[in-house]
Amino acid sequence: MKIYIASSEKYLGKIQEDIYIRNAYRNAGLFSEIVTLKEIANISEPSDVVILRSIWGYHICYKEFIEEVSHLKKRRVKLVNDYNFIFWNIDKCKYLNEINHMNVVPTVSLQLKSVDTMAEISDVISETGRMLSTDMLVIKPCISASGYLTFKCDTSKNNETVIVALKNNKQLNFIAQPYRPAISEGEISVIMINGVSLYGVKRFPGILNDKLNPTYIKLADVPGAIRREIAALKNFFLKKFGAWPNICRVDFLKAETGYEILEVELIDPDLFFRFIPEQIKKKVVSTFCKSLTI
Repeated sequence: MKIYIASSEKYLGKIQEDIYIRNAYRNAGLFSEIVTLKEIANISEPSDVVILRSIWGYHICYKEFIEEVSHLKKRRVKLVNDYNFIFWNIDKCKYLNEINHMNVVPTVSLQLKSVDTMAEISDVISETGRMLSTDMLVIKPCISASGYLTFKCDTSKNNETVIVALKNNKQLNFIAQPYRPAISEGEISVIMINGVSLYGVKRFPGILNDKLNPTYIKLADVPGAIRREIAALKNFFLKKFGAWPNICRVDFLKAETGYEILEVELIDPDLFFRFIPEQIKKKVVSTFCKSLTI
């Protein structure tokens, strides 16, 4: 069995999290290498394990990404997370609406495919604001990462910059969500491995707030409302997939209704090893690696 840690060309061998995982497997006497996903799709064999890690940027060429992942599936390679989780998680609009029985930030599709002019796009944005009962929207692609084409939009004002960007990228599917002022206080992310919540992280990604380093949160200090949403999400995974994902990060944002799920990241979740205590990191990496070699 060979264990491949999938990266993109840009980040190959440069990300600490990838290196931690690779070295943990090597220390256990197993073959492990950090390789581009494109190369892995050609060299992997049915006995191998592929862990999607620093493939950041896949959202820009997601069709190629899906083809490479589908090729791995045909080769019967084990993928972390499993293929069903990856295909489910790629479209934010679809998966957030499927779990909207939980406390999820309201998410609607922005219907732009049949409009052409800037005035028509402006009307769609205004109507979407009315639908969500807010003047302040966050607009981003259904398939996106790292703030790619993400905009804060006040429907009561001129939004020429946003409208031009949407018009120039009409080939993409966009979603709209109500803007939550609590974003200035940061997001809280919970990291799960094999269905077990291990720790939290306070995050300031710098998309709609100031960019600051994440800070570690002990699991006991994660708000109870968040832990209850995590329990509901775990039940959903079991009912839909019959299993939990190997690795999972769930991002939450404070709202009037408690804490809303902002995103569920199953494709290439940053686990923030570089910001958590060394002892916790060693335990988490060991737990993760052992779970894939049993």
